[in-house]
Order: sequence, then structure tokens, then C-alpha cells
Amino acid sequence: MRGTTHRNAAAVTFAAGLLMASPAAVAQGRTFAILMPGAGGIHPVDFMVRNESRIKAAGIETLVTTSPSQAASTANAESAKGRKVVIAGMSRGAGHAAAALAAGAKVRGAIFVSAVFGDVRANLGSPAVLPRTLVVHHVADACRVTSPELARSFVQWAQGKATIHWIDTQGAPAGRDCGPRGAHGFFLKDGPAVSAMIRFIRSR
Repeated sequence: MRGTTHRNAAAVTFAAGLLMASPAAVAQGRTFAILMPGAGGIHPVDFMVRNESRIKAAGIETLVTTSPSQAASTANAESAKGRKVVIAGMSRGAGHAAAALAAGAKVRGAIFVSAVFGDVRANLGSPAVLPRTLVVHHVADACRVTSPELARSFVQWAQGKATIHWIDTQGAPAGRDCGPRGAHGFFLKDGPAVSAMIRFIRSR
């Protein structure tokens, strides 16, 4: 009886340790996100760069890169370790993410944020290359090459592989229509967009 009690106490202690572990510790080694910034590159104001810490805080390991070849090789290396890999591109970076997919990046999913869908479609060539894809887009994106109409058209082209999560944050436009401080960049109010990304990454 005493031995049984001791084993039960040990089991409770072990379970308590799991419950007390941080989300990052529990998820470490399982999920990996490759984040590809927009035309400005790895700059603090870019959506992917400014939100990398939030994604890490959700227990998701990350790599920020502008190189499709590095993205593809990293995706394949991390997948070989048994990790769930998702690739995400912002604006022009979505085209780079698509190029990585076309080069054979092994991922569980893709996220295109305020994407330049002309680049995405050109680099993919066919929706057959797409994994399950989340499109995160602002309903009022005024950038000519990332309009809401182009987002809807891309989802139709993707033949059931892509869905849209619409963002409707409010703010005063500042700078270029395709810049980070307008609707294209969610007026720097990133919470809803980042939450949608994290949910999708975890679901893969």
C-alpha cells in the first residue's frame, strides 16, 4: 500500500510539473515558423519583424529571412527533425514564401499576410504546390497590388486550399498605401492578425 501511495504521489508530482511548464517549454521542438518580411527587408517596422517576439511567446520557434533558398532548406531541415513547419510571408515576402514552396519547402501550411498575390501566383505556377493556406488581409487595404479583390481572387485560384481571415482594425492612414502604417500594415494594430496566425500555426 505504501508503495502504491508513493507511486501515486510521484505521478501527481510529474503531472504538476507538466501543468506548471510554460507554453514555450511545452511547444518547444514541435512548431517552427519561417517569417518572411516585405519589400523593406528585415526592418523593425515590418509586420513579421515587429511581431516575431509575440509568435515566440506563443511557444513557436522562428526564423526571419528574406531568402527563399534559406527558407526552403530550413523548412526541410526542421521537418526532418519531426517539427511542424509553417511558412509566412508579408506583402512582397509572400512571393518569397511562394518561391520557397515552389523550390520544395516541406511545410504543414502557409500564411500570406497582405500579400502581393501576383508574385505568389507567378512563383507557385499552380495551386497544386500550395499546402493548406491562411490569407490574412485587411478589408480596407488600399495598396494597388494587394487589394481585397485580389485576395478573393487568389482564394478562388487556390481551389479550396486557402481561406481568408479578414482584419478590420481602424486607424488614420500614414505614409504609402503599401507601407506598414496604413491598412496594408493593419495601422500597426497587429493583435487580431497575429492571433489568427498563431491559431493557424498551432492547428497544423
